[in-house]
Amino acid sequence: MIPRKYYRYALYALEIFLLSIIEGTTGLLPEIYLAKPLLLVSAAVSAAAFEMPFFSLFFGVFCGLVIDAGSGGVMGLTSVILGFICYYESSWNDKYIKNNIYLVLLYSAAASVAVIALKFFIFCYIRQYDGVFEIFKEHYVMRMLYTWAVTPVVYALTYGVSKTFRREKRKIKVKKRKRVPPSQRSGASRRRAKKADI
Repeated sequence: MIPRKYYRYALYALEIFLLSIIEGTTGLLPEIYLAKPLLLVSAAVSAAAFEMPFFSLFFGVFCGLVIDAGSGGVMGLTSVILGFICYYESSWNDKYIKNNIYLVLLYSAAASVAVIALKFFIFCYIRQYDGVFEIFKEHYVMRMLYTWAVTPVVYALTYGVSKTFRREKRKIKVKKRKRVPPSQRSGASRRRAKKADI
């Protein structure tokens, strides 16, 4: 029998496929100052809020590779950044603090700034375009904000995926032993109670 988690991983793959189509199709998402959000950045940090560190690392790397393939950038750079952020987000979530939408928004802001600033450095700064900082303020900063703004929507979708095919932990009910008054106890029970008091 196939473990339930693999069905969930298949849904994550389907989510990546759908988000990449939405992101790459002209007219599906409105552009703000010619900027469109990186939906897979939001998906990666959202999945890391619910999954174990190893899978979060893999998911972040895979999302980064899809982003690099779609944008024509240097393959692997985005995946390194996303994999690093997702791994440590999941590790800290597992050990120290439980993730929520506010922390996911914080991680999304960090990932958006890191990934989009890297793209600006590769595509604009190194090539020394005229008005490079104007391009950064008008296009790349807006893309960071746009990516961060759509994170709650992607988070809701990823939350639904993460809860699918997941076993719920059963609460074990512990039966409380009824306390018997001393007058109703047997002779052996009284002797054990006296020994315990001693």
